[in-house]
Formats: sequence, C-alpha cells, structure tokens
Amino acid sequence: MTREEFQVETQTVFQNDRELRRLTIQNRLLRECEEPVLQRLLDGQSGVRVLDVGCNDGSKTFDRFNRPEIRRVIGLEYHGGLSERARARYGGEKFSFRACDVEAPDFGRWLTELLAAEGVAAFELIYVSFVLMHLKDPQALVRTLRPFLAPGGCLVIEEAADGVSGLEPDRDGLFREFLDMLRVDPCAGNRTCGDRAAGWLAAGGYREITDRTARICADGNDRQRKHDLFETFFSYLPADMALLRQQEPENRQYAACAAWLDEHYEELRREALSKDSELTLGIRIVTGV
Repeated sequence: MTREEFQVETQTVFQNDRELRRLTIQNRLLRECEEPVLQRLLDGQSGVRVLDVGCNDGSKTFDRFNRPEIRRVIGLEYHGGLSERARARYGGEKFSFRACDVEAPDFGRWLTELLAAEGVAAFELIYVSFVLMHLKDPQALVRTLRPFLAPGGCLVIEEAADGVSGLEPDRDGLFREFLDMLRVDPCAGNRTCGDRAAGWLAAGGYREITDRTARICADGNDRQRKHDLFETFFSYLPADMALLRQQEPENRQYAACAAWLDEHYEELRREALSKDSELTLGIRIVTGV
C-alpha cells in the first residue's frame, strides 16, 4: 500500500469521537502560538474575509475566527463527513464549509467558481494549518492560493517544528528516537515540511515573508498540561504502527518501530509526565503577503 492510499484509508479516523476530543485539546494548545500572529494581522482591521484550508469539523475555525474584525469565513475540508459536521454546527451567514480536494487538478477553477457563488472576491487572510505536510505537492497549493489573496492579504502556514521539540531530561534519548519514528508514519505527514515553507512562498511570488518558531512548554508539576501535550501530539504513534503492521506485515521498518514502541513507549510516557521533566512542542508559523 502506498503512502497516499494509506492516508485515504485512514481518513475515517477523524470521525472517531476520541480523535475529535484529541483535536479539541490540540486546537486549544495551538491557539497559544497562533493568537499573537492573528492579533497582529487583524489589529485595526474590519470586514476581513478568511479562507481556512483544512477546517476539519469546524470547531477550530469557529474558535479562531468568530471575532468582530472578521466578516466572512469559508472553510474547506477534504473529508466530506467532517465538512458536513462543520456545516451543521457552525454554518450560517458568517461561516460556510465545503468539501473539496485541494490537490485536484481543477482546484483553482473550483475555488474561483465557489467565490463567485459566495459573493467573495478575495481573502484578506488564508489560513493553512497542518495541511501541507499531508500533500504530495505542497508547493503547488501555495502557488494556487496566491491569486486568491486580496491586496495586502496574508497567507498563514502552520506546521510542526520537531527540531525544537524536546524532553528534558531525555537520559536515554528516547524522546529523540520517538520523533525520528514520527517521520516513518504516513499519517504523521512530512515532518520537515515547515522547514521549506518560506522558500515555497518566495518561489510562489509572496512578499514580506516571516518564519517564526514557537514553543508550547510544560514543566515542573504541571502534570495535566504535560499529559495534554503528550497525549495530543505523540500518543497516536503506537496505534498508527499497529495499523501499518496489519497493512504491511513484511515491512521491516514498521516492524522495528513497533518493537521499539512495545519496549520503550510506557517508559517514555512516564518520563514525559514526571514532575522533574520539561516537555516542549515546536510549531513553525510562516506568513507571506
């Protein structure tokens, strides 16, 4: 099974209630990194139109963009069931949600027709959070979105920054080994995607490009925050590997990862939640106009 086939097959995971609860916590934690950027972009603005690419079930879209500076929000989601859930819960005059494939050859034309139907000429803000890492050609989407920015509008890209994620102390290097294994998991996407995003924006004609690295940290006795960070951003790997082993039982790389997790995962989890540990998650936020 190819990486692309595996990703399509596992899209149904996002209908699972446990996964949706995980995403709710994830969105709350990510807001800490995003809010200063959004505040800077929206300060003093009014009538802002937003395109959220990869809106999932709409909960993050509503949380981020239900604010007075914003007049109109369109959310796009690959998974039809999630876009329907978003439409049922949050759809209305201000928010609308559509299912689409941003990698379809006619995506640009489709979006042009959608904007005409919605009465939206362009967007002051296009928000693409943890989407590029799952695409076959992320640079193509960056290029396609550029003409849909209004003059002075901004594209915001958010991706993982594993290079600054860490666990202290990591006595036996378990956390770093774990991060290396995330790169093997197709569902985890391309973990180095954020490193190249600024270059893609420059090649796509964007200007005033900024590239920031933010950190979400938990230390001392804040066990609940550590639990939220670890369970939300890292705990899915054992389940992913179990599924991969079922799909490709002869794959030696998956077998090695599964064996490592069987031996070390609980030890790593205990270290991460220890009162003496500091757990850090890195986030890359790249913007361009």
